[in-house]
Amino acid sequence: MARDVLDSVLRDRNGRECGRVDSIIVKIRDGEPAVATEIECGIFVLLRRVNRRMAEWLEAAATRVLPIPLGSVKLSLDTFSHEGHFIELPVDCEADPRLMRAEKWLRTHVIERIPGGTAAKVK
Repeated sequence: MARDVLDSVLRDRNGRECGRVDSIIVKIRDGEPAVATEIECGIFVLLRRVNRRMAEWLEAAATRVLPIPLGSVKLSLDTFSHEGHFIELPVDCEADPRLMRAEKWLRTHVIERIPGGTAAKVK
């Protein structure tokens, strides 16, 4: 499962890419096989795969400094379908407040304030 799902691209129901699978959460049960229950994505989840201590330190620092939360997002395995290198989510990433938080914040607080940063309105 890790080979097939880990690092797969997440796409919303409109076909927009909205991240990658950075971790798989597995439920351990006594006397029974382990069961994968959720996928997790987020910059600190990815960094945790490289260096756990650095990820914890950077997450604590970012929580104090950044105006937006960059914590992980957990999505149930029951909600998506896997097709090739993509995982299709049954949500709209623009409408879901958990997904693409940094991108949405940058768009509203930086990009839209740059001259020409927004599309001209059609009359």
